[in-house]
Amino acid sequence: MTNGKHDYSAELGGQVPSSLPSLEPLSRIQEESLSSSEEVEDVADDPDAVQPSASGLISSRKRGCRGIDEAIAAAILEMAAASKLRTAAVKQRNARYSIPSCIKELDEIEGLEERVYFAALELFNNPNAREIFLSLKGDKRLTWLHCKCVAPSNALE
Repeated sequence: MTNGKHDYSAELGGQVPSSLPSLEPLSRIQEESLSSSEEVEDVADDPDAVQPSASGLISSRKRGCRGIDEAIAAAILEMAAASKLRTAAVKQRNARYSIPSCIKELDEIEGLEERVYFAALELFNNPNAREIFLSLKGDKRLTWLHCKCVAPSNALE
């Protein structure tokens, strides 16, 4: 998290898709829209100020609404960009720890018993188990699979 926002670019290894627009912080846009609406209030509260005509007042209100509309639009764009980054990060994570990747590594383990092999396939339905399996080095994978897939024979006694 940075500045109260999730750092999706860190999840993507620092890469930010070029299709995403650069966005101004929402707080800055809100400040700009507030300043234009405050101007309308200041004119209305000041008795010495020349009161604008009805059409001038309406156009000032329209400007205030336009500022709010722009802030809302910017916030929606910011949310859409964050959603795209999150989707890309999830896809990248899923691709790295996929079931086919696990099966490929499982097939390379020598001396793996058939019952452990098929129990491991069931275990790979869990994304966390896939990540753990692929993160472990060679002999530790086999030990981990035995711990996860083989019930201790003396546990029933």
